[in-house]
Amino acid sequence: MERRLVAWIAVVAGAVLFVLSALADSLGLGDGDGFGWKQTAGVVLGALVVVAGLAWMYVPRRGEVEPGPDE
Repeated sequence: MERRLVAWIAVVAGAVLFVLSALADSLGLGDGDGFGWKQTAGVVLGALVVVAGLAWMYVPRRGEVEPGPDE
């Protein structure tokens, strides 16, 4: 699979995890006792996956040449 596609999948998956974790109580997925440790872990993990996906998409690998506007 192409690197950019995998990075986009990571960004979308992280964003979904972030939103579902943040809104778990409102969506009826949480226990309703406030913002618990599982929701916090989901939000943090989702944000980290989004950042990792964006970094993977935009930061070139060592020794990799960015394509120019002609390519």
